[in-house]
Amino acid sequence: MENSSVIRPLVDVNISDKVFDVLKKAIQCGELKPGDVLIERDLAEKLGVSRTPVREAIQRLKSMGLAVQISKKAVIVARPTPKEVIDTYDVREVLEGLAAGKAVDNVTAEDISYLKKLMDDMHRCIETNDDEGLERIHMLFHERLYSLSGNKKLYQILMDLRECIKAYTHVGYSFPGRKLEAAKEHAEILEALISRNPKKAEDWARKHIERSKEAYIKELQKSKEY
Repeated sequence: MENSSVIRPLVDVNISDKVFDVLKKAIQCGELKPGDVLIERDLAEKLGVSRTPVREAIQRLKSMGLAVQISKKAVIVARPTPKEVIDTYDVREVLEGLAAGKAVDNVTAEDISYLKKLMDDMHRCIETNDDEGLERIHMLFHERLYSLSGNKKLYQILMDLRECIKAYTHVGYSFPGRKLEAAKEHAEILEALISRNPKKAEDWARKHIERSKEAYIKELQKSKEY
């Protein structure tokens, strides 16, 4: 049977970056869970590398907020508090609006075709209850939007913010009707890009993040975690 684990031996020239990417993905997909201790020796053995690139990767995870130093020798996978997740949504709201407004000046016919296809895929995922596929499509839509801003710093900041709470964004989509509502918001952003309307693009990008945050809060209230 094929090994489906994210953490497995690596064969790559850029080992340090590869180790970081693998550990980050393992955290985001839940293979490494909040509170799990990141042990250099064990991870190095599983990945088939020395401890140095693992140590460097853990430092990068800490700088991104995905891992936390709890003692002199122990580092664990971070567990963001509800407030930290909400604070991240607040920052994303402002910056995603900025990115969407800037994207209007850079979007091409090819970009529009790509985003339209993503919208078709998004609706198909909703109809088939493919939550994993839906999350991937959402990520691709936003990533293209960030890229179209033409601002590399803004792109990287937004990508990092998404990574920090990626494991928790599914919570809001559990709220009844949220998946379809979010699809409509993406459609409005796309329409603003097509009509070259930066104000509308910014407004809908901000509304989308604000409503995602509200859905997240409502789900937390239902589970009495907020």
